[in-house]
Amino acid sequence: MTRTGARAAALSELLEAGGLTAAERPPRPRINEVPGVARVRIDDVYRALNGNPDLLHQAKPDAFDLCVSAADGPVIVELDEEQHFNRYRATTLSFPWAEALPWLSAYRDYARLHEADLARKFISGGRWTNASAPRYFGTASAPGDFTGVGSPRWRQRAFYDAVKDLLPGIRLARIAVFDVVDGRPLEAILRSKDHSAAGPIRRLVESRTHSWPTS
Repeated sequence: MTRTGARAAALSELLEAGGLTAAERPPRPRINEVPGVARVRIDDVYRALNGNPDLLHQAKPDAFDLCVSAADGPVIVELDEEQHFNRYRATTLSFPWAEALPWLSAYRDYARLHEADLARKFISGGRWTNASAPRYFGTASAPGDFTGVGSPRWRQRAFYDAVKDLLPGIRLARIAVFDVVDGRPLEAILRSKDHSAAGPIRRLVESRTHSWPTS
């Protein structure tokens, strides 16, 4: 199991311990099926990240991380790890619509505070660029260099996160490994699988849940 997979598995276990049972995940998002205002906003984000407009219809956002059954219906839970926080994610959260997102303030802070550490760790092995990202966002600058294109892979990940942020008709919660739960980083709790934190993690998910209307 990858490090990412281990964290998600630990989160699923803790959510279940907190009373949120696992549910079937919806299919991965398809940009061309997103209606109305949400699609216009997705187009705006893509342009802000300097995406190639001719290829937007080919973009394939990642699958959802987890889905749980709550008393008032299913909730998709995205667990955002360190690679999600940088200037490109901050760009996606700079639009007026982002003010409605309950994770906005924390995520803006994380993008500002953790990019420098990310730039030291995530610049090799397909983390700075890969085979597909340059097609959409341009040829990468040298690893760690943010002049010009910078990191097409980081841009791509930020775009995919924004697509999920904007999907109507679902209930989405975002939590991050940097979130502090009962005085401890969520990352540490996931490593230890400390069930005493199950209730507080559930409350964090509930406080971070948001939905857009379908029209």
